[in-house]
Amino acid sequence: MKKVLKFSITLAIGFFIFWLVLKRVGLNSLNEALSLFLSFKGLIIIALTFVTALIGVLKWKSILASYGFKPPSKELIGLWLVDFGVSYLTPVSISGGEAIRIYFTKKKFNIPWEKSAAAAIVDKILDATLLLMFVIVGLLFFVFYGHFPSGIMLTLVLLMIGGVSGLLLLFYSKALNRESVLEWFFKFLGIKKEKIKNSENGKIIFDTEKEIIKFFNLKRKDFWKALGLSYLRYFLLFFRTALLIFFVKEGIGISKALAIYGFVNGSLLFPIPAAFGSLEAVSAFGFSSFGLGEASGATFAMVFRSADLVVCLFGLLFLIKHGAEIAEMKILGFFDKFKINK
Repeated sequence: MKKVLKFSITLAIGFFIFWLVLKRVGLNSLNEALSLFLSFKGLIIIALTFVTALIGVLKWKSILASYGFKPPSKELIGLWLVDFGVSYLTPVSISGGEAIRIYFTKKKFNIPWEKSAAAAIVDKILDATLLLMFVIVGLLFFVFYGHFPSGIMLTLVLLMIGGVSGLLLLFYSKALNRESVLEWFFKFLGIKKEKIKNSENGKIIFDTEKEIIKFFNLKRKDFWKALGLSYLRYFLLFFRTALLIFFVKEGIGISKALAIYGFVNGSLLFPIPAAFGSLEAVSAFGFSSFGLGEASGATFAMVFRSADLVVCLFGLLFLIKHGAEIAEMKILGFFDKFKINK
């Protein structure tokens, strides 16, 4: 109930922001977004979105293969889309579906919890690393061009990025030195690790961390392959953004496109489902800063989200499909046990 209430409140905030932006730029931007999305140009943006999703699947498959498991790509596509769909519709828009992906991976392919969890977490850490890099580059270009409305906003953005960067640096410094992040964390909080480690769930958590640390090894080809695929995915996401900017408003350089892309990624960190409203506000600000017009920014944001929502819809359909499969497996398992007992 609390999660539903939280979702409703954050979505209401998003709708309010969206209404404010639309009120400012006018309804014409909504008509332009719909026209562009339903055109051949919109089809190109949707196709690129699915290509980036496929690369995400290949990256996850390579991580699973490094742990000795090779499920069929056809099955992995559905589970990856489920993760994407759930994550996109839950605050924050880049995370939230990992638990469902881990659960289905374990149930469908009989992969141990610690390995299925490690593969999903490694996947998210690599994505967070590349996402942060593009956000920082975008921020640097915005600062270079002097397009921040106030020093206070710049300070808040720097604090947010600094916090995420600090956590990632802590993880990499520990993982690359084969040290436990959890042990450091528990020690920092004054918690005895034995109390957690000796429990059943605690053992799974520490075993999962061992699998994660094992993967982050600069001498492993699997690590560099997954990192390369993650970079390729985010580069294509940037290309999609730059192409959409060109479709909406011609005449913008690569550096300014990077700045807008960084801010677009930053908007996904807001605790609003599908970054609804926040994406429009950030995009309108970014486009306006470079003299492209707030209305064009709002149009860009709506087409950008619509393409992601198409992929999200497929994820939700696969969620229903896999949920039904798991339910069927449990029901059949129950009757098999009943027959044996009888």
